[in-house]
Amino acid sequence: MRRRKLKTQKRVIIVSALSLLLCFSIAYAAFNTQISLKAKGNIKKVTTASRLRKLVNNKSSDGLFADTYENGRYIFKGGDPNNYITFNGEEWRILSVEYDDTIKIVRNSSLDDNLPWDSNNSLDWSKSSLSRYLNETYYSSLSDMDSVVDHSFAAGALTLNSDYTDLSLNEQVISENGNYWNGKVGLLTASEYLRVNTNSEECGSLYLNNTNYEKCRATNYLSQIAVPDYTILWTMSPIINNTVNTANSIDSSNAINSDENSTTISENNNLIANESNNNLVLDNKYNYAFGLSVPWLTSSFTEQTVPVGTVNASNIEESYGVVPVLYLNADIVLDGSGTKDDPYIIEK
Repeated sequence: MRRRKLKTQKRVIIVSALSLLLCFSIAYAAFNTQISLKAKGNIKKVTTASRLRKLVNNKSSDGLFADTYENGRYIFKGGDPNNYITFNGEEWRILSVEYDDTIKIVRNSSLDDNLPWDSNNSLDWSKSSLSRYLNETYYSSLSDMDSVVDHSFAAGALTLNSDYTDLSLNEQVISENGNYWNGKVGLLTASEYLRVNTNSEECGSLYLNNTNYEKCRATNYLSQIAVPDYTILWTMSPIINNTVNTANSIDSSNAINSDENSTTISENNNLIANESNNNLVLDNKYNYAFGLSVPWLTSSFTEQTVPVGTVNASNIEESYGVVPVLYLNADIVLDGSGTKDDPYIIEK
């Protein structure tokens, strides 16, 4: 009887001990899971944008810099920074790392065909013929549409007065950011072209850039985008024309690009200026957007009519070069070093 009682007590002790051990194990597992989940929640996701931001080195003449005009944005600047990227089987450049971790890129050559900004002479980018072409025909031709994200593009118009020499880059950025358009494919803004230049002292405004274009194009990689034949490249930046001077007789077939000491006649309806004081005068028969004068493959810089590196007001019904710009998804992973020989590629 006593032996049976001892066996029963042992069984109770063993069962109790096992039950207690099981309770401790469950509690420990739950505690560990909670700690693990909390720790995971506190880990900041390491994105491609995060890794690119680590490249910031303001001591270098070329490279990634914090954008002076838009908080949280970083831009590649200089004559030839390591921002090459392969996209759609083509050579592109990374323009900027955005505040939302998307990567903004620009094609490093123009499309095969020249196109008008808007064939119906409207300054509304959202309704323009070029916007429709880029976001329908061109976008559907891309080999990697999944990496492209809908994004807002600065599409505000810049008001040009005859005293445009006083216009600061900051004022220009504010004007461009005064209106946004949301879509897949857009263009450079006129200020983006100026902002990638590391020589802000001599190239930090429309007037300075167009006056010192020979120096400015050497420190601006966007001025080296080549096109097959003479043209300029469209930007997304339309112009509100307050420069009309009815006293001047303007030949619609020609235009004048003026620096401090000389004028150059162009057959392409570009910048029209008064030679004596550099004041800009545009014909009110046309609507204008900014275009960039870039090198063409069959000529040197000095042989071109409108100097390479200048930013020109251009008639939106004329057909000019098109260089697409788009935003890559924040979740993409890039491999490579960004040099021309080892460009970034999107890992799949």
